[in-house]
Amino acid sequence: MGLFDKVFSSNAVQTNPFTDPREAFFAVLYACMSVDGNVADEEINALVVLTQQKALFRGVNVVEMYRRIVPKVIALGARKEIITLAAPHVPADLRLTLFANCVDFAASDGVVGAAEQAILEQIAQALALSEQESQNILEVILIKNRG
Repeated sequence: MGLFDKVFSSNAVQTNPFTDPREAFFAVLYACMSVDGNVADEEINALVVLTQQKALFRGVNVVEMYRRIVPKVIALGARKEIITLAAPHVPADLRLTLFANCVDFAASDGVVGAAEQAILEQIAQALALSEQESQNILEVILIKNRG
């Protein structure tokens, strides 16, 4: 490791904006939703409603969290980097839940495009999900969103 690698890698650890479990969960969801570069108002509303229903977010002003997290996601830009930074901070017992919600957002129109497929694979890998777990969730969500 070179001199600059040591300096910059230690700064990266100190400046991870997604170390709080709630913020990490939210950041991964938003990164998935925004992979196509466009987040519609209805998607934002769905994200807020979804997070308000989760025990993890009980007592949290989700709209305020949205206002705090989204600029960080946009500033980082690279969805893969966001997922890499945030995923380790998602509680282990919520990783399948998070992936299922990401799949649901990505497949809400019944189609999962190439960019969405790529980010879902990155999310599954970053959350350390097995291929079987990921496939089962994908199949169920696609069935749910038919018609």
